[in-house]
Amino acid sequence: MREQLRIALQTCFGYRSFRPGQEEVISRIMCGESVLGLLATGGGKSLTFQLPALLLPGITLVVSPLISLMTDQVQQLRAQKKIPAATLNSAQSREEARETLRGLEQGRFKLLYVSPERLQQPVVQNVLKRIGVSLFAVDEAHCISQWGHDFRTDYLRLPEAAKRLGNPPVLALTATATAEVREEICQLFAIKPENVVALPVNRANIALDVIHAEDEGERRSLALKLMDSLAGQGIVYCSTRQAVEVLVSSYQIEGKKRIHGYHGGMESMERMLVQAQFASGELDLIVATNAFGMGIDKADIRFVLHYQMPASLEAYAQEIGRVGRDGKPGYAALFAVREDVQIHQHMVEKEYPTQEQVEQYCRLLASGAFPSPEQLAALEISPETAELLAFYAEKAGARQADGTVVRNVDERRIARAIIQALERRKLKKLQKLTAMVRFAQERNQCLRKSLNRYFGDEQHSFATQCCTYCGLSRDAYTGPSPGRSEEEMPWDFRRALARLLPNL
Repeated sequence: MREQLRIALQTCFGYRSFRPGQEEVISRIMCGESVLGLLATGGGKSLTFQLPALLLPGITLVVSPLISLMTDQVQQLRAQKKIPAATLNSAQSREEARETLRGLEQGRFKLLYVSPERLQQPVVQNVLKRIGVSLFAVDEAHCISQWGHDFRTDYLRLPEAAKRLGNPPVLALTATATAEVREEICQLFAIKPENVVALPVNRANIALDVIHAEDEGERRSLALKLMDSLAGQGIVYCSTRQAVEVLVSSYQIEGKKRIHGYHGGMESMERMLVQAQFASGELDLIVATNAFGMGIDKADIRFVLHYQMPASLEAYAQEIGRVGRDGKPGYAALFAVREDVQIHQHMVEKEYPTQEQVEQYCRLLASGAFPSPEQLAALEISPETAELLAFYAEKAGARQADGTVVRNVDERRIARAIIQALERRKLKKLQKLTAMVRFAQERNQCLRKSLNRYFGDEQHSFATQCCTYCGLSRDAYTGPSPGRSEEEMPWDFRRALARLLPNL
């Protein structure tokens, strides 16, 4: 088996050896076992399902939360590795989806990337059941845990979907999971403890820095200077769209690098262009919300700055993990300002419905059906919040086996159950925020030790420099700022579009 895997690795992917953890995960999958793979960001998670896809009969199914990530990987597989792959997601037209399903039934694909929403459709499940799923892979598997930092209700139905597809072996993959999250993932997918392959969280080549500032003015001044002085390409993360836009505007006045903002409020075409420009080296800096970064296949990012504190250590670890995937020295700095705590506390409160909204939702539920989009809009309940309410209503017994609402449901009991569940989630988020604040305020202990211990990892070795409190020279990561012509300052959306699409 081992020799067969190594031959396939070199023949199909051009690699002479596996990265740490990859061969162990793949070997267990090929033996028909379900596996939880905890591999660091940039650690080659994709190979652990792409290689088995070539060797296993039937189709390998990959559930992914991000459409752009699915599209990029399918394009790369087709162009570079010649693996027959396809994608099914909500951005496709009906005809595109039908053509993909026809291709599956005709045996044209070995690997299918699918969004969790599409996978719930009966027609998709029926096709997959007919052709046979050999491996059920779940990327960003922490999304399935109620206690993960990026909990998504669409992921909650994946265990049931796997059962309907004949219980194929499951490969759950994530870079950031606490012991609590690991336990829940293993329970949901019946993964044996001995089939958890966990690599160390520690990224020895990344230096960790915390920079304290008294107020917003001081933080912005320090950040602008650091952005200008650091060598190589980098990402600057902000918690809000407004902060992204203000920081970009402030830098463009005097900064020397090519820069652009990135957030969920931008048009999809502009986001795609910004991402393409950064990947090709035409942009030096991206200032972004956490909407940017997942699936970025770029090994030479030299630094990540957190202009504002993230909401959890899980998010922090995932975002700094985009630095130095080539193994060369990287730098991660977190700006710590007290007011960031209030920003996140406010965001947590806004994320959940009020008690009154929950009670009104349950009154509508008592009428014998889940509330319609119009009814939800009247209650000012977003589609995302509605999914969360529906999930906890189901857990409280509001849904029958056929998917309909239980007749004469006890609305008060359901409302109490939902409110209690939401309070538990809110408390968990605040606990994660507290852990993040404690890390940012750490002055007497190694930051690397603190971060890794949070994930149950006692390793704390480093390659070049460790952290602020073990001694760190920022000068080691600075370099000459690249000059730029007047035409290139600032980066212009229309000019970039004209370069990419010259015939329009």
